[in-house]
Amino acid sequence: MPQTSPYRELHDRVAARPGAAERLAALRLDTLAEIGLHELRRSLQRSQTDLAAELGISQPAVSQLERGEDVKVSTLRSYLDSLGARLQILAIFDDGDTETAIPIRIGANA
Repeated sequence: MPQTSPYRELHDRVAARPGAAERLAALRLDTLAEIGLHELRRSLQRSQTDLAAELGISQPAVSQLERGEDVKVSTLRSYLDSLGARLQILAIFDDGDTETAIPIRIGANA
């Protein structure tokens, strides 16, 4: 049977390689860019029930929000606020060679 190494030992070996911190940071950003609301909530160890109570809505409403494709900005802002995050909306312009990201401000508090 092959011998296995503890995760911490493997992590430390990978992290010690030149450029590892930069590669891991880029991977982390890529992963976060693709995360769904339910995955974000679960990664913060928050339940739908607790979040619903904080938002003053039902647990099924939180579930519906997490599955929804057409979410109101104000609802999304409240959801993220309750998770300790800020909502930022970017308009991405792609001219073929480069991408330009422009923050979009919505509402009086933007």
